[in-house]
Amino acid sequence: MEVYKLNRVKKVRKERNLTQLDLSKMTDIYPNDISQIEREKRKPFPGWRKRLSEALDVKEKYLFPDHKET
Repeated sequence: MEVYKLNRVKKVRKERNLTQLDLSKMTDIYPNDISQIEREKRKPFPGWRKRLSEALDVKEKYLFPDHKET
């Protein structure tokens, strides 16, 4: 049984065989920030959520299912 976290960035990134550096280059988000997002130490900005979902070719709601719109 899969345990769902607040985001699925790492899961999808690994399924696509991408490194954090690859994803950083695709999104213009620093690798350290991507690492913190994956470890849920940092909440992604709305623009980052959009760029990550576009780069990984998945819906934003899939990547961040627990995100509450404000």
